[in-house]
Amino acid sequence: MDLTLLGTDPRYLYLKRRLELDGHRLTPDSPYQIAPPSWRQGVPYYKDEIYVIENAALTAEGALELLMRRSNRALAGMEVLVVGLGRIGGFLTGMLSSLGAHVTVAARSETARAAARARGCRAVDLEHIPPRFDAVVNTVPAPVLDGDYGGALCIDLASAPGGWATDAPVLKAPGLPGLYAPKAAADVMAEAIYRVMEEETHHG
Repeated sequence: MDLTLLGTDPRYLYLKRRLELDGHRLTPDSPYQIAPPSWRQGVPYYKDEIYVIENAALTAEGALELLMRRSNRALAGMEVLVVGLGRIGGFLTGMLSSLGAHVTVAARSETARAAARARGCRAVDLEHIPPRFDAVVNTVPAPVLDGDYGGALCIDLASAPGGWATDAPVLKAPGLPGLYAPKAAADVMAEAIYRVMEEETHHG
C-alpha cells in the first residue's frame, strides 16, 4: 500500500523503516496520510485504544527519565505532584510510587482523587494545591497550574495550551515517546496503523 508520512520527530524515521520492511511504499501524495495525532488528519491510529494505552505508558516512562535526568534529587523521597489521573497520570503515579517517591495527585474529579488515594497517593483538588513540591508533572491540556511551586522542577506533558496559566520555568515535553523511545513509539504506532487500516477494510 502507498502511504505518506507527515511527522518529523525521530519516531517517524523508525516508522518509515518498519513500513518499508513490511512492503509498503512511501509516497508524498498517498490518500493514506500518517500525521502526528495533534493534526487530526489521515489514518486515525490515535483513536486505537491499544495505541492510546501503550503510548501513555511510554510517555510516563519518558517523564520518569526526565525527572531523573533534570532533578538534583533521588526519586526516593521526592515530593512529586502529578496533575491529572488519566492514563498517563495513572502509569506515572505507579512508577513513581514504586521507586519511593511521595506522590500527590491533583484532580478535579472526586472519583479520580479517590482512585489516587486507593493507590496510596495523597490527593488534592485542583483548586487547593499545596505551594511546594520538588517536582510537578502536568498531564492536563488546560491552564490549571500557577507558578513554580517553590522552585519545583516543572514538566508539562500536555499538548497546547499546556497546563500553566502563568509564566513559569516549565520544561515542555509534548510528544515525549517520539523523543524518549522512538523505536518503541514507532512500533506502537505501526501496529495501531495496521489495526485501523484492517478495520477500515472490513467495514469498507
